[in-house]
Amino acid sequence: MKKIAKAVSVLLAMIFIFSGMTVSVFAAGESSLTIKIYDDFAVVTSCMEFASGVIDIPSEKDGIPVTTIATNAFENCNKITQINIPASVTKVGDGAFNNCAELVTVAFAGEKCDIGDAAFKSCSKLSSITLPSGLKKIADETFYDCTSLVEIDIPDTVEVIGKEAFRICQSLAQVNIPASVKVIGKNAFIGCTSVEAYNVASENEVYSSVNGVLYGPYQSPYDDNYSSPVADKTLIQYPAGKADTAYTVEAGTLIIGDCAFGNSKNITSVVLPDGLRRIDAYAFNESSVAQISIPSTVTKISKQAFGKCAALKSITIPASVTDFDSAFYMSGIESVTIANGVKTISSKAFEGCAALTSVSIPSSVEKIGMGAFYGCTALGKLEIPASVKTIENDAFGRCDNITLVVEVDSAAQSYAEENDIRFIVKANDEPTTKPTETTKPTTKPTEPSTKPTEPSKKEIASVQIYKLPNKTSYYYKEAIDTSGLELEVVYTDGSSEIIRSGYKLSHTTCTERGTLNVEVEYMGCRDSFQIEVSFAWWQWIIWILLLGFIWY
Repeated sequence: MKKIAKAVSVLLAMIFIFSGMTVSVFAAGESSLTIKIYDDFAVVTSCMEFASGVIDIPSEKDGIPVTTIATNAFENCNKITQINIPASVTKVGDGAFNNCAELVTVAFAGEKCDIGDAAFKSCSKLSSITLPSGLKKIADETFYDCTSLVEIDIPDTVEVIGKEAFRICQSLAQVNIPASVKVIGKNAFIGCTSVEAYNVASENEVYSSVNGVLYGPYQSPYDDNYSSPVADKTLIQYPAGKADTAYTVEAGTLIIGDCAFGNSKNITSVVLPDGLRRIDAYAFNESSVAQISIPSTVTKISKQAFGKCAALKSITIPASVTDFDSAFYMSGIESVTIANGVKTISSKAFEGCAALTSVSIPSSVEKIGMGAFYGCTALGKLEIPASVKTIENDAFGRCDNITLVVEVDSAAQSYAEENDIRFIVKANDEPTTKPTETTKPTTKPTEPSTKPTEPSKKEIASVQIYKLPNKTSYYYKEAIDTSGLELEVVYTDGSSEIIRSGYKLSHTTCTERGTLNVEVEYMGCRDSFQIEVSFAWWQWIIWILLLGFIWY
């Protein structure tokens, strides 16, 4: 009876400890790979996380050809250093080797193989890869964040280079694009800060390179199937590692593409051509550009096109520009001239330009958008013409030293009074504040207000995962590590920010095996991400020993 009681006690304890678990038993002698056999083909579905060193994918299993590596099959296998893929494999699923942090070398033996999106994403030590010689497409995000990839031999059969395919490949020094390439997706080479030249085969009928600078048709960001590229000539990518300090954009160029000069640390002077229509998002973001003149044909300067350009000290906005929303975010600009003809100073146009001291606003301006000058702490006197009928929330938020020069009874005067902003009515020579209800206005202006502009209280509209934690694969009962987790908080006024702390998790430890949904809560708003939980090898041994003990 004592023996039975002891066995029952152990069993109950194990049920308590391992509640919610599903037990899988692996056949003796089976390798670290899990391979599932179908009627006439086999699929590598997963790999044990403790697998290490060189992995040779078998060409067959029990006489059946291995043709596929499944989606996420090797994800987070952090000890594997080399993968050899046989010619029998014709498909590699999305994220198949995502976050294999120690993977250095990959070799495809075959000619034809479809490689899915993000297949090698975040393989930070991947430095060498031999692609299938008949590859048709480098999919979206295939080598995203492969920061050690030094060179890539793109086969001359490749027709599509997907969106963000080589994003943040910081070690790439040169990119050779064959004649076969018909489509280069949006931001394919963003963050490739060491590239000195993009070389396009002279036979390529769609793309070209001029002194290492990549040109081609504009690819619509809404066309995920790459079927409708717009023919407008675009400067797609300037090599950020190029040593030159000055560059003249080719005549006939209509668009400066997203991130085209982004992070270019050597370039200081850029000449834009007449006829240019658009400067797209982040085009010069965090570059060293100091001298640039915007042509009178440009109608749109997109989000943070000149964001964080610390060396850029002055700019003129031509009359043709109708939209420059957040275009100069946190730049080093000290002086801005807005040409007569501009009707709207766009939302957040000069947000965070802490060095800005001089702004010329013409009588054509009718509206100053939300947060247009938010955080321009050095801005002093600013003349607002009577033509301005609308000033939106926080247009001058946190402009602690600003004094508005306004027309009597103008919208600007009303705005200043309502928001306790210092102002001067033209023809007066002292700052004025809004009179109190018990004090009648007089012809003598009151003393300057010393009360700084307070930021408006913003409400959160939503929270979403911006960046997953560094670790998404765990052993049972292991504590969840949130290192690297970032949330994007979107406010009701349309602004947003990234936060890295202050949130709560629905789980702090891994309480069940399999896929565990972890909910993140911040200020009442929620989003979630998933982690994978499995047994460690020693947990399997304990479990098997206990089962044997109970059976005994």
